[in-house]
Amino acid sequence: MHSSPTHVQHRSPEIMAPNASNADEWDRLRHQITRLYSDEARPLKEIVEIMRLRHNFHATPRMYKYRLQKWGLWKKCKEKEVVHMSLLKRQRDIAGKQSVFFLQGRRVDWGDIERYLRRRPDLEMKIKLGMLTTSTSNSNIVCRSPSPDPILHASSVHQSTDELLRLLRGYYHSDHHDIAKRSHPGHSGDYSTTIYCYTSLAQARTLIIANNMKPGFQALNKSLNYLRSIIEDQEATLLFFLCDIIVAFDLWYKALTFELLRHIHDTLFVVFGEGHPLFLLLRRLIRLSEKDRYEVIAIILRAALDNLKTISISDSMVQRLNCHYILLLEHMGITGNMTKELVPEIDVDTLGAAGMSYLGRFAEKLILNHDFEEAYRKTDIMLAWLRSPLNQQHAAWADLQLFSNRLKAFIEFSKSNYIAN
Repeated sequence: MHSSPTHVQHRSPEIMAPNASNADEWDRLRHQITRLYSDEARPLKEIVEIMRLRHNFHATPRMYKYRLQKWGLWKKCKEKEVVHMSLLKRQRDIAGKQSVFFLQGRRVDWGDIERYLRRRPDLEMKIKLGMLTTSTSNSNIVCRSPSPDPILHASSVHQSTDELLRLLRGYYHSDHHDIAKRSHPGHSGDYSTTIYCYTSLAQARTLIIANNMKPGFQALNKSLNYLRSIIEDQEATLLFFLCDIIVAFDLWYKALTFELLRHIHDTLFVVFGEGHPLFLLLRRLIRLSEKDRYEVIAIILRAALDNLKTISISDSMVQRLNCHYILLLEHMGITGNMTKELVPEIDVDTLGAAGMSYLGRFAEKLILNHDFEEAYRKTDIMLAWLRSPLNQQHAAWADLQLFSNRLKAFIEFSKSNYIAN
């Protein structure tokens, strides 16, 4: 059993524990803070959370920066260093490389560089316009690609899978009362957040793959914001959405997948703490190779469905999660390309708006596999649902309307290209 989740956003950052302003407390914890900052090169936001969780020590990032400067550990970047790192990062971004910078042996928090440039819009504009050049003599700066966690060898994967399944059982058997309550037929929730997350992710995937990066990343950020709410509420769909985000861009953008894994890792850490089963589960997933990760995801999602069926979850929720499961298997290449035979019969009247979002995703998969006739049939069902005055009262109606319009345009575009080729 683990402790109840900690919702950090409910704590007012202005209300600090008395020890945060006590110099003696800072001196007492100096060794731990120095180890996290200097030896382990942890980001500042992570240090704040670790010290809060492990030592009940509540301080703002600004207070940490003050103490680290006082101890001679916090070094502010100079203008020439900011210019050098910004230009080098732009070059590496174009080449599809990730970048981690170290200044005098200390990892640079890129958020500090962005804040510096926001204070100096003139300098940022010169960098963007290519009016400045990098300095070849800046030996204090080291840039390299981030090192992934060590990949587990095949001999360890079986043991890792067993461990993940134990964590999964621990999660559902400790939180199952709340999950069952939120998924019960009498639950009044309209699942708008999950629909927003699902449709935003689908839009992001389509736009980014089509190289429409700016609107694509705007949609992806929206999806991640909705994911945060799903995490905080610990909805029954949580594990499925986590896996969806993890594998969303694996086939096209490995670097983006890495960043999404890191983002989800940090979010779970902040919301739940490092002892939560889902946080531990994600850390183990990250260490697997892509091939093994897909196989293990398929196993744990099947196990998740089986666990949820034992805790009085509603039939409609089981049907929704089964749709999500099938879509993830297809995306990971486990079931082969989506065909109409693979699409389960969806009881639209039972699933309502949530069912529409899954129906749209099935239509999207069918379009990609050139089954335009079946894709038309799915979108026609969506349109009939959207025309109902009763359904138009649903909070997610407008989002589903946009999703439907995008699908229709996607069908026409894909069909014309397919015929032309």
